[in-house]
Amino acid sequence: MLEFSSLMLAVNSWTFQPADSGGSSGHTPHTRCAKPPLRDPNLLYKLPSILSMLSALDHPGFISRILGATQQSKATRERDRQRQAMQQDDPNRDHETDVEKWKVFGDTFQKDVESINLLATVLLTANFSFLAIQSIDQNGLSYWPQRLSYTSLLFALGSILMGLAVRTPRFFTAYSSSYFQVMALVLGFPFELFLYSVFSFIAALIVHFGIHNAKFQYAAAIAIFSLVIMCLGMYWLVTEPQEKQLICSWKVDAGTATEVAGD
Repeated sequence: MLEFSSLMLAVNSWTFQPADSGGSSGHTPHTRCAKPPLRDPNLLYKLPSILSMLSALDHPGFISRILGATQQSKATRERDRQRQAMQQDDPNRDHETDVEKWKVFGDTFQKDVESINLLATVLLTANFSFLAIQSIDQNGLSYWPQRLSYTSLLFALGSILMGLAVRTPRFFTAYSSSYFQVMALVLGFPFELFLYSVFSFIAALIVHFGIHNAKFQYAAAIAIFSLVIMCLGMYWLVTEPQEKQLICSWKVDAGTATEVAGD
């Protein structure tokens, strides 16, 4: 008990250390107010965003926002005083990729894909276990829960293969909106396939419950997924995405760390 008290005292003294007291960072906290959709008077214009949250857990939006944060247009570069010299040398270069932000994006995306591949592997195992159930296997391939489970299995395999292909994204510059949309679609495909696999597996379970008149399991499934949908909607209403801000702050932190190491 004494050791625990000493540990908590040390944590509190570190947490509430003033910024000017010579701490390890020496920076004042950076704060800002979130701008959730619930406080936006134009909430109706953001309905496609909540549909993306409910149908795809907002992962396509996540990919688009974090990929978009790596891109710079000519107008943006002209406002950047650090790149004026380059603009004078090559004024015809309308699109560029911020290399530092791209490195952060690559690390973030790689971790995301690794998590997706791990979950897809777990779902693959769950489908094999489901198909091994005697009441599922004895009905043959014409049995709808078995069809849906096989579909889920194939989606999971596709997600794993696609994740292995794009886990380290190749360098990219959005020369046009078409370039950007194609890249966002390809990078988001591992998660989309995984999500379709989840939906197919859920459908297999629900159909199996319905065929066998399992009222309790059927009602529990409806209640649980209704609660999930409700929580996703509330989560979307009171939060805002900030992938772009995070990438910019990570870039600043990386630069600061480099300067400190150089000193």
